[in-house]
Amino acid sequence: MTINDLQAFVMVYDLRHISNAAVELHLSQSELSKRMHALETELNIKLLDTHNKRRLQITTAGETFYHHAHKLIANYETMMHDLAPNRPNTLKELVIGSIPVSGQYNIAQKIAAFDARHTDINLKIVEGEGAQLVQRLLIGDLQAAIIRDTQTHQLQPTEFQKQPLLADELKIILPRDHPLAAQPVIRIQDLAQQKIATLPPGSGVYEPIAELFARQGLTPQFFFESTHIETLLGILNQTNVTLLFEQSALPFMNDNVVMRSLVIPYISQLNFVYPQRTGNQLLTDLIDYLTVTASTN
Repeated sequence: MTINDLQAFVMVYDLRHISNAAVELHLSQSELSKRMHALETELNIKLLDTHNKRRLQITTAGETFYHHAHKLIANYETMMHDLAPNRPNTLKELVIGSIPVSGQYNIAQKIAAFDARHTDINLKIVEGEGAQLVQRLLIGDLQAAIIRDTQTHQLQPTEFQKQPLLADELKIILPRDHPLAAQPVIRIQDLAQQKIATLPPGSGVYEPIAELFARQGLTPQFFFESTHIETLLGILNQTNVTLLFEQSALPFMNDNVVMRSLVIPYISQLNFVYPQRTGNQLLTDLIDYLTVTASTN
């Protein structure tokens, strides 16, 4: 088995659906099914139960395998991060893409401060939607990108390094007079009949919402999409809600809306992503700087 096979299983586990996982991984359904069968053959154990055609089930062995797969992928990425400083730096310009949260997380300010210390390198940060940034990474138009872990599925761990910078929690945001606002925590099942305003696909928010509903055998009722958080908050009423990551939404909160946690909190990592074989001391220094300043702010 390979690291990419492990990542493929993690995607199937998260989505509980071979076809949907294949789309996320940019594989055909038949190719992904073959990979899962090959894993089961190598391990001589059943990981997936496919008898229920509507919802794939994970076996007890599959649960165990999932947790080990996560550890193996993390260890691989740690190894590649630790090897990066041994490569010489040949970059004169470093173009970094970022999803539109650089203001809320103070990323732009931190990169500007880092740039001031490295006058021999021209650093540039450009904002864009996650799906767009991933495509620019794949064609080499960006040297690195700052995106959510939910946006990195098609970036194979043997090709791209994914270094966590900070964590954020997915929150339900609803009007103060909404019937669910009286609950301190909210279940996904409570949202089954709610219309949901959301950031669009590729935002790193749309995807975990769909995943959380799929785990419960439900389909979210998306009725409005916007790239602007203030627009999403402005249309909320007693029959609809939105879900956003806490730190990205805080600057737009007002007295008319409240935040509530899910019963089982959903935490996402903001990742610094770059091609594995171009990692060098400059990139690891920048990651360390962003990580340290994030923990002290």
